[in-house]
Formats: sequence, structure tokens, C-alpha cells
Amino acid sequence: MKKVNELPTISGNNRRPAVEVSNLQELKNSGIAFATYGIRKGDVIEFPDTMDDVQVFQQPVRENGTAVQSLLVVTRNNKTSYLSLGTLRKQDINREYTCEFTKEMGEMNNDYERITHLVGRKIKCNDTKTIKSQAFDRLTGERIDGETVDQVVPIIEWA
Repeated sequence: MKKVNELPTISGNNRRPAVEVSNLQELKNSGIAFATYGIRKGDVIEFPDTMDDVQVFQQPVRENGTAVQSLLVVTRNNKTSYLSLGTLRKQDINREYTCEFTKEMGEMNNDYERITHLVGRKIKCNDTKTIKSQAFDRLTGERIDGETVDQVVPIIEWA
């Protein structure tokens, strides 16, 4: 996959403006697990061919917030899309990785390392499973102590 000139609109961009990362080295300081653009059952995700083809945007997780997620431009089922790098290292409430792939990604130090590992490759999701996750207040983003939610997560594999 080569660099893309015409990109789809990023969800929530009107309230949480996304900014393109001009220096990929900056990603050595990022890597939160938040994810808006995940991978669903049946998806095949193709990553950029080379580091020169990589396009990443950072978007605040919440309006007026300081935490940002990294959105990598990918090809999803043969269409240009985004993938939140945080979805690749998902853990359950007990901090157990959801599959071998998320463990592999989670053991890396930052988003830059993850991207260099993914360049030129493909992943897929053929199945999902349900895990327990921490409950958060949807408006404030604050964790709700003692509460969990069931969450369906992808089981990711190399394609």
C-alpha cells in the first residue's frame, strides 16, 4: 500500500481535530490503548509498504483532552481506512492480552515500534471473543470504580 492522497474523513474530527504526524519519530512517545477504529470479524487490514508510505494522525480521545490516539492509514478490505493502533494491544480487566497478536504488539514500547513491525504486512480477524473491561463514564471519561462491562474484541492473526 502506497501513500494515499485522498483520505476519508476522520470520525469526530469536527470536535476532536486530528493532526497528521509529520515526524514519525514522535510516535516513540505515544501508545495509549484507546481505539475508535478497530478491526472487526471478516476484516483484512493491509499496512503501508514502507516507512516512507506511512501516514499517521493523532486525535484527542476526548474533547479538550490531552490523551491522543494514533490513527494509521491502512487498506481495510481493499478500501482506504484508519486503524487505531491502540486496538492492536487490547487487554481485559485483569491486564491479560486478548490474543497472541495483541500480546506481541503490547510488548512493544510505543507506536513507532508497532508500525515498523507492521509495515509491508497484513492482519485479519476471523473470530471474536467477549472479555470484561473497566467501565468508564461516557461523558466524562472517568473510570467507574468497581464496575466492568462485557466487550466483544477481535482475535487478530497475521494474514
